[in-house]
Amino acid sequence: MERLPQRNRRKGKKLAQVARIQARGQLHIPGSNHDATEAEFTEALAAFGLMPDEGEGAASAPGGFCYLWPCNVPAFNAWQRLQTQWRESAMGGRTGLDYSAVTAFLRDVLRIKPKALAELFAGIQAMEVAALNVWNQEKQN
Repeated sequence: MERLPQRNRRKGKKLAQVARIQARGQLHIPGSNHDATEAEFTEALAAFGLMPDEGEGAASAPGGFCYLWPCNVPAFNAWQRLQTQWRESAMGGRTGLDYSAVTAFLRDVLRIKPKALAELFAGIQAMEVAALNVWNQEKQN
């Protein structure tokens, strides 16, 4: 995999941190629906094969929070919209994003210019690798 330029490596690290938190099912986005009861929340997580966090989230980020830098918001927003583009293995489990669908989405739906496409794609790849690593670790445990 191609390495990010020095100035973009910190962006990739922050995006990877957010992807790890999301892959563990611990991502909370302020302003989202807080009115759901705990039972509804647990049921919604179970529909996706997830379980509620049992306090492990505090170890994943200082103070239990992970703040997204403004420069990473476009990559994170695209990442959220690309969650239907995972490739699945025959044995079950995700193997990576469908890159042809990802690039088509970025180019045709979001209308990302070619110069900005490479940087945005690198951020999405950083999140993809982090999420896959978390899921692989969970499978081994």
